Amino acid sequence: MQTIHANGLQGILHPGKDKKTGTERALANLGRSSFGTAGSAQQASPVSQKPAAGLDSFTITQQISELLSPACGMSEEEKASYLAKIMAKLKSGKRLTAEEMRFLQAENPILYQQAARIQAMRESLETRLQHCTSKEEAEAVYASALSSVAKDDPLKEYLIAAYDDVYKEFRDSDGYQSLPQKDPEEEDQPAGKP
Repeated sequence: MQTIHANGLQGILHPGKDKKTGTERALANLGRSSFGTAGSAQQASPVSQKPAAGLDSFTITQQISELLSPACGMSEEEKASYLAKIMAKLKSGKRLTAEEMRFLQAENPILYQQAARIQAMRESLETRLQHCTSKEEAEAVYASALSSVAKDDPLKEYLIAAYDDVYKEFRDSDGYQSLPQKDPEEEDQPAGKP
């Protein structure tokens, strides 16, 4: 029989939990699982009537995945509170952490897909802004991104907030401050000539 050591794993995944340590939650969840108890090899699984040690790898993987979920050990109120915090971050245009994205993936797959789209579009704008050669070009890239959001897009509010946040962060960066106002190549060209 193999032993699963969960020391520190939940602490890494759930920093700052006040009530129980990650190890305590993981061990409690393992104790409730069909493969987490010491005598589980002799106990019968209610589904297959086979010994729990004979569980298929999908079942074991699914149970381990549940234990590693950011929602592991959270009460329904804590889950609702955490989801509200994530929604507030999305609404304000802030970047979600990897743990917040994992939480959405496990608890609300539809919202996860929407958040992943917002995060991808946010990163795309960040990349385009980093390649700008002037402040004027950066402003044009930002304006283009805003105008590309469809009026009937259900995520319009979140996308605009994300774009605003990205542009604000970029304008506050040293990279933006060091850019010339206009592209030097455009300034050298005579008026009326391409």
